[in-house]
Amino acid sequence: MRREYLLALAVVPLSGCATEAVTLGAIFFSMSAAAWLVSRGRQRYALHEAESIRLAIASGEHRSLEDRLRTELALADAGEAVSEERQWLARAQLGGLLVAEWRLSEAREIYAKADRPRSAPHLRALAAFGRHEVELLTRTADSKQLTAIRQDRDECLLHVPAVFRRDIQKAWNALEGLCLVRMGEAREGARLLEDGVKALEYNPALVVYLYHLGQAYEHVGERALAVERYAQAAKAFPGTRLASEAASRVKAMGGGEDGLFRKMLPQSPEAASSAALAVPDDD
Repeated sequence: MRREYLLALAVVPLSGCATEAVTLGAIFFSMSAAAWLVSRGRQRYALHEAESIRLAIASGEHRSLEDRLRTELALADAGEAVSEERQWLARAQLGGLLVAEWRLSEAREIYAKADRPRSAPHLRALAAFGRHEVELLTRTADSKQLTAIRQDRDECLLHVPAVFRRDIQKAWNALEGLCLVRMGEAREGARLLEDGVKALEYNPALVVYLYHLGQAYEHVGERALAVERYAQAAKAFPGTRLASEAASRVKAMGGGEDGLFRKMLPQSPEAASSAALAVPDDD
């Protein structure tokens, strides 16, 4: 019954959108895909897919969703007639789930298969977004990677219709902010993350961005903002390591100064500078 209820909710049109087209721009990119990939006739289907992921996460049904996505991609790999755009949406959804659960090696494999030389330019740009996201979370970020992110952002925006460009820009802002926070540039990183997280509201990996935003605010002494963002991270994807750590930070910060900005889950594989923020490892 619970699953049927979830699927029923997933086909209810969303309300409160300024325009469906503009909202779709943010939704698709927040799944590491984009609205302009799909035909007009399939936009509502993809919108329902995005909402179903959010409902699955909230209700603990994400494991069955992962199984379905893996089955769909396996069929495509076996030669079934699955359009490239549909494969990309499935990879983006699955990749986001894996990143949120800190299964970064698996996420890297998912995105690597999407980054094909013969893919359309916008698909290659979007594959770059997922690749950068995983790389930021598995190694020590540096200025070289920041430059690469900005270059791929500019390339991506060349292929984005004007109506979607602002939303897509914000999503890239969040990625750039994540890089800056990982580099130890907490104040500038927080500004970009704050500007971009709204564009990622349908992304399962939103918990990662909110957690790092909480860390950035904590690092610069903005305790109230840090607690607010940690609390949002704790609710973004319940049961994940980062959600649990965020909940712990909310409790610790409410209990006094001891342990303020303490080191979280494991550090980056490479030695970070003393200014770098504490970040989790891929197990």
